[in-house]
Amino acid sequence: NGAVVARMDPANGHRGWDLWLQDGHLAAHFIHQWPDNTLKIVSTERLEPGRWTHIWVNYEAARPVAERATLFIDGAPAPYRHEHKSLNDTIATDVPLRLGARDPGAAGVAAGAVDARAFRFYHRTPEADEIARLAVFDGPDENRSERARGYYLANIDAESATLRARKTSLAEERETMRQRGSITLVMEEKPGSDPATHFLDRGDYSAPAHLVSANTPSALPPLPEGTRPDRLAMAKWLFDPQNPLTARVAVNRMWNQVFGTGIVATTEDFGLMGEQPSHPQLLDWLAVEFRESGWDQRHILRLLVTSNAYRQSGAWTPDTAEKDPDNRLLTRGPRLRLDAEVIRDMALRAAGLLVDEIGGPPVRPYQPDGVWEAVAMKESNTRNYKQDDGDALYRRSLYTFWKRTAPHPAMEIFNAPSREVFCTRRERTNTPLQALVLMNDPQFVEACRVLAENVIATRDGDDARIDEIMLRLLARTPNDVERASLVRSLADFRAAFIDDPEAPPLLLDVGARPRHPELPPAEAAAWTLLASLILNTDEAVTR
Repeated sequence: NGAVVARMDPANGHRGWDLWLQDGHLAAHFIHQWPDNTLKIVSTERLEPGRWTHIWVNYEAARPVAERATLFIDGAPAPYRHEHKSLNDTIATDVPLRLGARDPGAAGVAAGAVDARAFRFYHRTPEADEIARLAVFDGPDENRSERARGYYLANIDAESATLRARKTSLAEERETMRQRGSITLVMEEKPGSDPATHFLDRGDYSAPAHLVSANTPSALPPLPEGTRPDRLAMAKWLFDPQNPLTARVAVNRMWNQVFGTGIVATTEDFGLMGEQPSHPQLLDWLAVEFRESGWDQRHILRLLVTSNAYRQSGAWTPDTAEKDPDNRLLTRGPRLRLDAEVIRDMALRAAGLLVDEIGGPPVRPYQPDGVWEAVAMKESNTRNYKQDDGDALYRRSLYTFWKRTAPHPAMEIFNAPSREVFCTRRERTNTPLQALVLMNDPQFVEACRVLAENVIATRDGDDARIDEIMLRLLARTPNDVERASLVRSLADFRAAFIDDPEAPPLLLDVGARPRHPELPPAEAAAWTLLASLILNTDEAVTR
């Protein structure tokens, strides 16, 4: 036992470091204040007595405390354990470095020796292959030829130098990629035991009762005999042809997405508390079709939207309103307000702003200030919202960066879920806030302005421009009553903006896209308001 080499100040809480022998094990201390602010590692295997052993310790202060120190014995990485792992301050000290003891009055290594000629201290971290070469070069004389070969490769051979430079470049690139990303935790099955938990007495987590092992519901087919009840078995069971539930739940959710209400209205509950299917045979047929198509969601969705049930008129009549008020019998085509993301994408598409690029990193479009900051912890890497620019502002809503507990306010007003919990069925509400979003949110104001600029530049005459806006937002042209109303509104807008020359820029400068420099501001602003008026109709946001 004792210090092999040390630079440690016993009078100052043993600040510093040492290389230590502990009952034949190699150890190292890195200390700011012993023992509360200390890192200590100990090799798990003993050194072989009676022979020279090449030992090496790396210490990298920039790494996490558990990864700062590594051991090498005879040029190879050595396994070790942590006896202390609380270091969070500097180990720098001004005391001199000593071989064989920590200080003149301390006991050193009594039954051993240090070859001072082979002692090295680096102010950098050598690679593992360099440490392996040093172990050979500093070894006994019989390895001299191998040492010479290593020296030649390290200092003379040009090809080796090129390969080392390439390796260094790749290591730097890897480190850059690591710093740019974050750690992803991945679960794996715990070896040697089956998953189990306890039944909780009256739901109290501190009162566990009898043991409960993983299994499938008794009302459904069991796992195959002899199968270990793990996640792989669960995945295979879910898609087993004998399991009727998975395909039925999946096609019911797709039906809900297309028709607004599932064949089983409670898409989240197929149990006793859920509703009965309105068309049970149809549900069964779709489930079989989904399974036999190879679980092809695109096939089922195409089947639904090309069906006669979907393509029939959505108009109400007194007769159908009385007989089928909720359209559970499919007496008319579905009419439902679009989801939040679809409304935004529809407005961008109508304006010609939507970016069609598929894939890529998430984006941060317009958002009110302070939404993220209000709920973020100080150490969060999403504490502050930094708005993107360029095409990132007009990507599909699918690519919008979504922070749980702080959803985009405009999306939330249109009933987008917060994603704090799993959601299979969105609520659809109708509130004045939704109209305020469509009239005032920068994304929609900018979309209406760009749409107006496009129709002014490409269509001549008020009637042609009104027709184009209606086609883009409602997929139809106006009837005579609607056209007359729109013409009157346009005249009012023009008059208001001509009377107040300072008002048009306040509207036209909303959004990052520069306004058209050659269009008269009052004319562009009037058509912007007309496009906003049409976007705010129920028909624009209803399918």
